[in-house]
Amino acid sequence: RHRGRDSFSQGLQQRQEGRVMMQQIPFIEQCESIRINPKFKNDCVVRAISNATGMSYKNVFEDLMAVGLEMCAWPNQDIVWMEYLRRIGWKKNKCPRNSNGKLIKLRDWENHPDNAIVRNSRHLTAIVDGACFDTWDCTYRPVNTYWTPEVHNV
Repeated sequence: RHRGRDSFSQGLQQRQEGRVMMQQIPFIEQCESIRINPKFKNDCVVRAISNATGMSYKNVFEDLMAVGLEMCAWPNQDIVWMEYLRRIGWKKNKCPRNSNGKLIKLRDWENHPDNAIVRNSRHLTAIVDGACFDTWDCTYRPVNTYWTPEVHNV
């Protein structure tokens, strides 16, 4: 499903062994073939949710369309995808900040969750297994807010 998972695993092993010093969140370029329509480029909402949740792109797209119809809004509007994330059990978290109170760039985010959906400068991206998965490198942008799966204690 993702291009680069093997290279990510190798890089992670090298970092753990102390041989390579990389940014806090590595970027893994995602193959654009995940898209239903390769000509449609404004699909970061669908891609990010699909990547972070492990749900298929098509299912996420259809679900967002249904929620959008309920709300009389486009599926990539904030009110729609935020409601969708709430429905599937993801919670919104505050912006991570440095000791001076400034926003942190995605690539510099320490102690980040292993899996998250991140909003950064009018864009959604996914952190999957500790790496940023996207079709372009947006890790230079600050993390605005982020969503993580809710943990239910049994």
